[in-house]
Formats: sequence, structure tokens, C-alpha cells
Amino acid sequence: MDRMETTVDEPPWLRNGSWIGCPLIGAGLGWSVSAVAAWASGLHISFPFKPVLVALTDLPGPWAPVITVCAGAALGLIFAAAWARERLVVTVTAARVTLARGAKTRRIEADLAAVYRDGKELVLTTTDGREIAREKTDPDTADLAHAFTQHGHPWLDEPPPEH
Repeated sequence: MDRMETTVDEPPWLRNGSWIGCPLIGAGLGWSVSAVAAWASGLHISFPFKPVLVALTDLPGPWAPVITVCAGAALGLIFAAAWARERLVVTVTAARVTLARGAKTRRIEADLAAVYRDGKELVLTTTDGREIAREKTDPDTADLAHAFTQHGHPWLDEPPPEH
């Protein structure tokens, strides 16, 4: 049995960086909310959420920016976690294709007739004409093509005409 495998995933800098970048961006947006609140409280017109923004400026000391920065950072962490949970990791061997997304893992051990990208989706079809997998994925098409062809699976550069 072939033990060599190829894994296609987002680059490490993106996977790891999202856990730092998303909370930092969220914190920055949170800080801007406190700045907008200070500006909006001085306006003499009414608009949605003005009472909330004015309430932020009524907090004593530095609490308004502290609260909005922490809330923004927390939302950034939630976004990073959702991003990580939705990421598809594709592992290919000559005998098996494993598709992992979050806690779900799907192992496919079938004779593949074609593997291709259809827009943002990775599609696997069997020799008997069945489509056995269609998964949204972001990794580079060239990386996916290399992983499948390296292990003897038929990669198509575009969807078949009957698709």
C-alpha cells in the first residue's frame, strides 16, 4: 500500500496569521467605533444607533475604547475560528482522497475518472459516471492538480463538456 501522501491546504502564514490578524483588525475596528461614537455624540441630528453611540461616550474614563477594542478583538477571534472550521484540507494518495473540513473527515476510496475545479469547487467523479464529491475550496488550482496527478489521478484543467 502506498504510504506517500500529499496534503493541500492554505499556506501556513495564512492559517497562522489569521489567528493574529483577525483579532487585530477587529480591535482596530472596535477602536474606530469608539472614535465614531465620540464624533456622533456631538451631532445634532438623529440616526439609527445614535443612542448606543452616545451611551458609549457616557462611560467613565477609558471604558468606551476598552470595551469596543475588546469586543472587536473577540469578534475577530470568532471570525478566525469560523474561517478555520470552514477550510478544506485535501490529502491525496494513490488509493485514497481525504477531504477534511473542521471536525468532519470524508475518505474516498474509489476509481476516479476525473478530478477538476468547477469555479471554487473541487469535484471528483468516478469511472461509472457518478459525482462523489463537490466541495468548496480555496487552495491554488496548480497545487491541487499537482497533488492528484502525482498520485495517478486524472486531473482536468476545466469541467468536462457534459457537465
